[in-house]
Amino acid sequence: MNGDSSRKVQFILICNFVLNLSIFVICTLQQSTSDNLDGTDIFTQDFGSVKSHRTVRESNAPSQDADVELDLLQPYTDHHGPKHRTHRQVRECQDVRYGNVTHSKILSHGFNKNLSLPIATTRHKIHVIQETYYTRRDVLMHFSVINNPFRTVSVLEPKREGGCQEDLRATVLESSEEEQCIVAINAGFFNTTSGACKGNIVSNGHIVQDSGGIQNAHFGITKSGHLFIGYLSEIDLITQDFQQLVGGVLWLIRDGKSYLDESIKIECSDTEETGSLQYFASVMSARTVVGHDKEGRVVFVQADGKTGENGLDLKEFVEVLLEYGIVNAVNLDGGGSATYTVNGTLVNYPSDTCQDDKKFNCARNVSTILCAHLPRCPEVNCSGHGQCVLGQCHCQGHWTGSKCDQLFCPSNCSGHGTCTSDGCSCNAGYHGDDCGTPCSPGFYGLDCRYPCSCLNGADCDPVRGLCHCPPGYTGAQCQNVCPYGYHGEGCKDQCLCDDGCPCHPNTGSCNFSTLNTDILQAGVCYSQKKIKEEHLVPDQSSLYRSCLVALVITSILAALSLLVNIVLAYKVFTKEKRKRPRQPRAAPTHTRPLHTIASSDTDEELSSFSDYPMEQTSFIKKPKGYS
Repeated sequence: MNGDSSRKVQFILICNFVLNLSIFVICTLQQSTSDNLDGTDIFTQDFGSVKSHRTVRESNAPSQDADVELDLLQPYTDHHGPKHRTHRQVRECQDVRYGNVTHSKILSHGFNKNLSLPIATTRHKIHVIQETYYTRRDVLMHFSVINNPFRTVSVLEPKREGGCQEDLRATVLESSEEEQCIVAINAGFFNTTSGACKGNIVSNGHIVQDSGGIQNAHFGITKSGHLFIGYLSEIDLITQDFQQLVGGVLWLIRDGKSYLDESIKIECSDTEETGSLQYFASVMSARTVVGHDKEGRVVFVQADGKTGENGLDLKEFVEVLLEYGIVNAVNLDGGGSATYTVNGTLVNYPSDTCQDDKKFNCARNVSTILCAHLPRCPEVNCSGHGQCVLGQCHCQGHWTGSKCDQLFCPSNCSGHGTCTSDGCSCNAGYHGDDCGTPCSPGFYGLDCRYPCSCLNGADCDPVRGLCHCPPGYTGAQCQNVCPYGYHGEGCKDQCLCDDGCPCHPNTGSCNFSTLNTDILQAGVCYSQKKIKEEHLVPDQSSLYRSCLVALVITSILAALSLLVNIVLAYKVFTKEKRKRPRQPRAAPTHTRPLHTIASSDTDEELSSFSDYPMEQTSFIKKPKGYS
């Protein structure tokens, strides 16, 4: 019984192994058949002329990178764009429902409206493609939705402005440094040997390159705020008035529907029988796409991969884009060029090997890039007078305007100053925030900071500090009195006094009493000095006359006094002699009267002396009984 059980188990295991092996073989054959059928259903073309990816890589790889494995994905072999294909042919080839319109336009999100934040939203996804039970591919994808694209999305030349003219190439990170891109992806195609940019290019309103009417799908933003996707003629490059424009290859989605097959027919070259372009569209590879949703927001989408090994073909990419609501989309450069950066950091997995170490993969030097950045201000760096914050200039000091290029000061500095970034710079003689206040008396100059030095009550000019002298004074500081013979304001008026006499320096009055004491003293001083210098005799006639009059009067008075005294003396002498009595001679004494006046015998005699009362004085002692 045990032996029968072990045989049954062995039989079951063998049957299970055979069954699994059969399933594997069947799935493998189905996958091979499916690949062939897919190629026939999508393109309905013969693959006999299709070159392998390795052949394309070897035939186009630049010589300096011969030792480096480059993942090149090129839509055309020896040129760019469909040869001999005109815009008229494009119009004729497209479906009748589109008429003569070969592009799609929609007003961009937030145009002429307030800024919507965040500027960009980035998501990452592992997209699973499972065709059969045993075949599964995991593709890493990156999505970014950009608001206000008219103000936040730009086409940038490689490394710097003018990079296309110089045939420069740079990594996306290097080219995005100047604009400090929030999200940046590779964009236009380029010549991998010379580095020359391909397709029409407009960067920030400047036409960088005119492709001469090349009929490849383009992505652009017009100055009227519309998103443009599709084909354009040479005249459209001018009439559409592009702010940004970059060329791609193949219009993937048009107005919410797949446009891949029609686009391949339009963009294939007549001479190539669509061979390379078919391979370009059907091969698995890293892909980069730009498009927009129904709200007019720009969408960057990228799938990681390596040509022929992993990634997405364009049909699979279209299905993914439609799933996420993309309305219009254009395919950009892919393969090893596919690069995706966020805030200055590489977030995708490039397929090119590094030149310095082949064990690792590095981002390729590419041509133009698409950059999502902070809104630009109307003027770069706000004219150097402010800071750009989310597209608006925050002006410094007294600068104003959307570009910070206009100065504003209170009352325009009242017409007495210059408006500067620090405010009003007042002219000499004025001060204040608006330069509307004249200098206070006694001050002048810039900001009225200098004191005046005028004398004698003179006013000071508030601008230059010059003294405005009152009448009668002159000099830089009004320190001098008007010179002799002049008076009035500025001492310009001559005195009109008689005899050449001076006048009052202020009023011009000839009243001598009103002359200044200093002038009189100076006149005396000057005359005395002149007399000494010239040895002149001063005019003293008036003094002489005064002295003579005084002398005459004095002489007359003296003569009269002398005459009166003589007369009085004579009278006294004669009367005294008459009245002297005869008396006996008295014994001589040792004393004599100094003076004796005889008494009159009669009243008549005495009456003659009534007019001259006299007093008798004696120094002799009278004897008793003498009266």
